[in-house]
Amino acid sequence: MEFGPLPAMIGIACHKCYKEEDLELSRCGGCRRISYCGKECQDADWKRHKPMCKALTSLEKNSAAAARLVSLLPKKPSDDLQEIRKLTDEQVDIYFTYLQRQTVVEHSWIHHEPRCLVCTRTEMVMRMETGDVTQRLIPCPSCLRSFCCSPAHWEAAHTLHHRPSADWRDGLSHCQMNTFVRLQAKVDTKHSLLDHRGQLLWVPVRVKSRWVSLEGKTWEGEFDEEICKSYGMPRTIPPSSTFLISSASDTLSMPMTILYGLSKLNEDNTWTRKQTLTVHVLGANIREVSCRLVFEEILHRLPEVNKLELILCGPEVPSRDSFDHEVCPECIARGRSCVLKCAADTYHDFVRKQGDQFETPDLCIAFNSGATQGHLGYTWRTSIKVLVERKLPSLFTAYDREEAEGDAAMLHAAGAAVHPLLGPCLNPWGSQKAFPTAHSVYGFHVDNGWLAGGFK
Repeated sequence: MEFGPLPAMIGIACHKCYKEEDLELSRCGGCRRISYCGKECQDADWKRHKPMCKALTSLEKNSAAAARLVSLLPKKPSDDLQEIRKLTDEQVDIYFTYLQRQTVVEHSWIHHEPRCLVCTRTEMVMRMETGDVTQRLIPCPSCLRSFCCSPAHWEAAHTLHHRPSADWRDGLSHCQMNTFVRLQAKVDTKHSLLDHRGQLLWVPVRVKSRWVSLEGKTWEGEFDEEICKSYGMPRTIPPSSTFLISSASDTLSMPMTILYGLSKLNEDNTWTRKQTLTVHVLGANIREVSCRLVFEEILHRLPEVNKLELILCGPEVPSRDSFDHEVCPECIARGRSCVLKCAADTYHDFVRKQGDQFETPDLCIAFNSGATQGHLGYTWRTSIKVLVERKLPSLFTAYDREEAEGDAAMLHAAGAAVHPLLGPCLNPWGSQKAFPTAHSVYGFHVDNGWLAGGFK
């Protein structure tokens, strides 16, 4: 399966060394889909690239596929995002039909293939339509990440591309978001602080003197000084640590969202003074396990809590009882601990197996659950029913608005009385890292970017 940074997948960076600046890139002569900085990189990458290249080259020569793809093209440019998304989904279905769902292309190439913002043409479809192998999409000169098939369509796309994006909190346009994502990708590719999963697992080594509400606070306000100090960076305006905070927020978003949810679902601060605080993570997988270090930030912001107990529930959770988690020296000196346990079950099965020993947690949270869209979606209705019937304090997050609104509808249908400030709405403690939405010309998904609903 082909993986790599997005610029390499969409052909604006070398597919082998991933460099994109100050390089004369050449397209692959077979699939015309990716680029290389030279013959050395192309030869070195051929073994990896060969299956995808042959599959897409064969697809482009298929007259039946060409007829179906060209027939889907709209008669005129459109700014109706739902209609555009429907068209791209139909195109992808055709690709998969003729490629026989080959996994070599399924999770990288087709999902993020460049296409015209307002008519969904891809370069392959343009070649199928005209027979001209020189056909190219025109990139936005500012962000280089969005495309149109002609100058006329760029005129039609101007408003869509430059109005504020609904997927971000700071009023940035789609074009500005693309630029931020591109610069973030460069930092992440080069930065040695990220682990093999591309994660920055950073937690400030300090314990706050008291709990302070997160209301009205920002990532920069809460973490800029600490991350600059931690990595020996100067404090500047704008913050020199912006991209490091963005990387760190991708994992810190989990504990910060837990704290934000707890503060909204409780009328007073008694939860901040409990001896043991218990959180159940629903639909968990290896990500939460690999990021377990960052949950210590909950202890660091709740100095009166002595023990944090996390139970990760989900069919994809590693089948082991618990993971050792050594807390920071200051927490050790205070006799504080963080215990992480695993339950490789859906949440309703976990509750059933606990029987009379089940104890109500302080919060049940489902990160990016995809309850209405994910491959485990059929299990969520039963788990949500358990949450509602037992009146368990709960919070669901989502990658984007569409997913959040779908999950919110499912929660309401189950009888959940959703807190008015907990969804569906943007999450002030969602990740600062965004990734272009698959099968789309517009929009981004963000880890915990939206709150789908919180209730108790």
